[in-house]
Amino acid sequence: MRTVVPLGGLMLAGLLATFAHASDLEARAARVAQLRADVEALNTSVGLEKEELTADLRAAAGQEAELEASVRRQELRLERLLGDEQAALREVERQSEGAGDDLEQVVLEGIARFRDNVHAGLPFQVEARLKALDELKAHLDGDTLPTEQVAARVWAFAEDERRLTRENAIGRQVAPIGGGEVLVDVARLGMVAMYFRTPDGQVGQVARDGNGWAWTVLTSESEVVQVNGLFDALEKGIRTGWFELPRPLAAVGGAP
Repeated sequence: MRTVVPLGGLMLAGLLATFAHASDLEARAARVAQLRADVEALNTSVGLEKEELTADLRAAAGQEAELEASVRRQELRLERLLGDEQAALREVERQSEGAGDDLEQVVLEGIARFRDNVHAGLPFQVEARLKALDELKAHLDGDTLPTEQVAARVWAFAEDERRLTRENAIGRQVAPIGGGEVLVDVARLGMVAMYFRTPDGQVGQVARDGNGWAWTVLTSESEVVQVNGLFDALEKGIRTGWFELPRPLAAVGGAP
């Protein structure tokens, strides 16, 4: 037997197959075009992120260099201060052996200069440091300790000041925040920058404000995270490394 297929049916089937094939090609072409658009958008996004990362790295490198320069200026300033006082003591000892009045004058001048240094630097435990100097001066004024012994204590104080410029550490002190006096934890980076954390979890930084200092609470979420990260690291004993922090606004130590 022969099977008879209508010619019109064959033509219709052929047209439908052609249309289906064309539709499939169009769908594939649209998909390829979409994929190309996605790739271009991704390339653009990656390029922008790369530019932002490059800018951040450059800014971080600049901040690191600035901090290192500030640390070095502070160290040099203290070294000069110590060197001047030591030279003065040696000269007094050379010219007038046993001349207590001359030695006392040198020690008094040294105490006065260290007071100036404390006032010029970061406001870290200023009252305690000034009190230590006042007690040394009181020993001289009241003649309650030999001048030579007071001089030795002045140099011990100088060594403590030198240590402050070289260490990153956490301490506690009272700070003027929100119109009141608050006992805060402070994270100190040498005598270059200092950040604080209040008992209720607020964090901030110490910034130069004219001739004084301002204890500024930070509100930016990223800066809060950065400062908390610094506290966490120092509490874990991590004293070195790279920390991303709010830009220190403190120009400490006076003129180099």
